[in-house]
Amino acid sequence: MIPGEVMAVSGEITLNADREAVTLMVANSGDRPVQVGSHYHFGEANGALEFDRETARGMRLD
Repeated sequence: MIPGEVMAVSGEITLNADREAVTLMVANSGDRPVQVGSHYHFGEANGALEFDRETARGMRLD
């Protein structure tokens, strides 16, 4: 194994199959591009992003 190598099983993998999912519209009101990672709850994302933070509370990107 090489450090950082990912060895996935063959076939399809369904991520978060047992989790609730929501769809949100997001707009960037800032003057710079914003990148969002999946390490934090989406509701805590950059303050320049406009979306329903209450609905996003506790949710992560899929």
